[in-house]
Amino acid sequence: MVEPVAAARAADGPPPEGWFAGPVDAFAAPLFAELDDRIPGMAGLASDEREVLREATREALRRTLQLRLNRVLLLELRAAALAGDLPGTDPSARWDAFLRQASAPGFSETLHRRYPALRRRAFASGRLLTEGALELGARLAADRRAVAGLLGGDPGPLRALELARGDTHHGGRAVARLVFETACVMYKPRPVEVDAALRSFVAAVPGAEDLGVPRVVVRDGYGWAEHLGHRHCQGEAELARFYRALGGWLAVMRLLGGTDLHAENLVAHGPVPAVVDAEALFTPDVEVPPSGRGDAVDRAARTIRNTVLRTGILPLRTDGYALAGVDLSAAGGLPGQQPQIRVPVITDGGRDTARMEIAAVDLPPARNHPSPEPVLIRHWNQVLTGFDGLTAALAELDAGGGLDALLRVFDGCRVRRIRRPTQTYTDIGRMLWHPASLHDPDAALARARDILHRNALAAPGAPREPAVIDQEIADLLVGDIPAFGERVDGQRLDAFLTGWRRADLTRERDTIRSALVGAYLNERRLPDRVRTPARTPHAEDLDRRRRTLAAEAVRTVCEAAVRGADATATWISPVLTDYGWAVRPLGADLYTGQGGVALALAEYQREQRAGRADPVAGVESVLAGTLEVLSATEDTTPTRQLGGFTGIASQVWTWSALHHLLGTPGLLDRARARAALLTPEAIAEDRALDVLSGAAGAVVPLLDLAELTGEERWLEAAAEAGRHLERTVVVDDRGARWSTVMFPEGIGGFAHGATGAGWALTRLALSSAGSPADRRRWYELGTLAHDFEESLYTPEVGAWVDARIGGDVDHPTAWCHGSTGIGLAALDLHRRTGDPRHLDTALRSGPAGLREGFGWSHTLCHGDLGLWELLHHLRGLKGYEGPSAAQADAELITGIEQRGPVGGLAKEAFAPGLLPGLSGVVHHLLRMHPDARLSSPLLLAHPERPDTT
Repeated sequence: MVEPVAAARAADGPPPEGWFAGPVDAFAAPLFAELDDRIPGMAGLASDEREVLREATREALRRTLQLRLNRVLLLELRAAALAGDLPGTDPSARWDAFLRQASAPGFSETLHRRYPALRRRAFASGRLLTEGALELGARLAADRRAVAGLLGGDPGPLRALELARGDTHHGGRAVARLVFETACVMYKPRPVEVDAALRSFVAAVPGAEDLGVPRVVVRDGYGWAEHLGHRHCQGEAELARFYRALGGWLAVMRLLGGTDLHAENLVAHGPVPAVVDAEALFTPDVEVPPSGRGDAVDRAARTIRNTVLRTGILPLRTDGYALAGVDLSAAGGLPGQQPQIRVPVITDGGRDTARMEIAAVDLPPARNHPSPEPVLIRHWNQVLTGFDGLTAALAELDAGGGLDALLRVFDGCRVRRIRRPTQTYTDIGRMLWHPASLHDPDAALARARDILHRNALAAPGAPREPAVIDQEIADLLVGDIPAFGERVDGQRLDAFLTGWRRADLTRERDTIRSALVGAYLNERRLPDRVRTPARTPHAEDLDRRRRTLAAEAVRTVCEAAVRGADATATWISPVLTDYGWAVRPLGADLYTGQGGVALALAEYQREQRAGRADPVAGVESVLAGTLEVLSATEDTTPTRQLGGFTGIASQVWTWSALHHLLGTPGLLDRARARAALLTPEAIAEDRALDVLSGAAGAVVPLLDLAELTGEERWLEAAAEAGRHLERTVVVDDRGARWSTVMFPEGIGGFAHGATGAGWALTRLALSSAGSPADRRRWYELGTLAHDFEESLYTPEVGAWVDARIGGDVDHPTAWCHGSTGIGLAALDLHRRTGDPRHLDTALRSGPAGLREGFGWSHTLCHGDLGLWELLHHLRGLKGYEGPSAAQADAELITGIEQRGPVGGLAKEAFAPGLLPGLSGVVHHLLRMHPDARLSSPLLLAHPERPDTT
């Protein structure tokens, strides 16, 4: 018979007290007894308050010990089940039998024999936690009057206590929340002089009234802080105040060298963003060894490290295994943009088959957002306004000689240095508490030392001294996260003030814009599409105007480059990474990276020499420096993605295209070297699958390389990509689509969906790759992919619906998601096959794109340039009813003249990239000349060979 409680638990998930509450209570009985012996002797607390302290400490002990014992108990459960030592006729009954065995008095001794390090470590950490809790109680008794003053009166008796909910430091100590009858207060077991100094500082800065800092009571080595609870803003006026104040915090923290201001350390208290943990101030830059990518990249990285991006307030995505792609920033972490994180969980609990697995779970909601559904893009101008206003106020104070004096309030304050990421410590601590480590502790300690040492070699600023590493391990063995601190002195204050005075405010503002752009680009939504068509477009003197705009655009690209002492060149911009958008030096890809900029500069150089573009000084040297960085980045930084726009195949295409344009030796060899990385093993591991970053995007660059070199090996690599698409396809009555990491639902569209994959498969089927049977299958699968795209067509709207879950735009017109990409793919396939189905799709794509028309942005990926490209190809087809070439050229050129090049999703943020930015404008203005012979990268089509001019 199944025991009812066990059955209910197995069905409904873990019980509130945890799966192994009974065995853990039995194991921790000596710790509970010690606590019970000491509680009655605590002076200054009423009996009810002592009971609150006792129960909170027991709960914290039970919770932390379960986390450390779970793996051991699961291993023992499995061993007992396999040995047949658990009586019972079903899994739930055998689970209950194990709980009884593990709660018996002798079981702790069994664990001690098998895991000699377990009891010593567990009891040491438990006693430290107990000591920290009792210390809190004693301090409350001593400081009750001061706490009452902080709260504005006697708050009544202690009713609840939240212990050890965050990381513990310095011997089991952690921030705690005390709930009294009428108020709450925060206990901070660390020096809080810096909190008091920060509050004093912002109070003295004009215009900083909405910058919240809790009031504190300062004690020797600890303190009490006002509890500022999370509440949403009421209405647009309060939201505007909040985001202006957030910009104000950027200005203040740029001066004070604030870091680690992530979502947990800044609370949205109505219209007031409150910094509730200000430990990490006056953080110096760390020495970073050369990247090997060129001095320009090193300078760009150093510039980024010393901008407001370092504060942790602005959106920034992490990398690594556990938190890959997560945005922990105070302004970011927006709903709908956070990936799930990977954490260990107990699977099949309540049964003798229970085990530990890594599962993807949602991040718990933070308290940093001022509204239930924040849309940061609608308020980024407020952030910039707040930054400008507080920066001006600080500058005025400085001009009057008052800023230096204000900073002296921090002299002598103890601040924290973040020398390793907390996640690094978490991962190593989890390893040290693994059953294998507890069974053989010496081997585990040696491994922990090795990991920390190797981490220090890769992470600038991380400690590498053996004595420091040993102390870090000692902290981890008792469950603490190591913490480093130091005191601020006058010399450091002078250095930060000098650095602030030298700051490039234009660069700071660009960084803010770029980071805010990254936040909403990472949302699966687009900003409001506000069409701003050209006013009275005209076609007079189009070529002169085209040349002028192209020269201005390429001059802007060149002037914005970060140049190195070694003549290398790169740019700082929002770039598309493996984990979303982030502000970085450009990578090696075609979409936002060095490859796309190099292509545009090479095209300009060719067209300038041919007399179709005006001379611009410096293009050749910037192009040479760009290519140096592109090569070095490819050589030193592994490219994880495969696709035609952000992956290895984009590099293959770029070098092949540069070979066509420049004809200099070695370019084709680089294309071959990159293509050699597209091995069957790499293709088999691909999960992106799409044209932009996955296997579908590898097909056409490989086919073109095979044609260019006459080498059949590239045909086989392309065929392997096609087979991978066959293995991963989802086919149903609607057709064929692919479930990807980014879009598990399987969507349409060119860059990420079935249209692009179907186009690649059809191109593969039309080549000489594979066998005749392979090519028939690829063609049929490409047809099924087009069937799926057709299922998304809405006749009454005359466009294709966006199948993305969470997308705001129903019928987009972009190349990446929408009619432009669908139409271009259809045009290419109709030209190659003559299939009337593709012609029909192409002719419908024109009116679909013209529903919105020109006037949103000037980008290839999602703007006017892509639409122009589509119309350019459609214009020669029977049935085309769109604008003439002169009309389209006039609309585009007049629009750029009147608004300047508008970078689509990036808006005012500088974006030099090819698909979403200014290099695309350069490329397209050059392409508009009838003799340019520059093919569009939107279909990964190579430019024609240079003429002999």
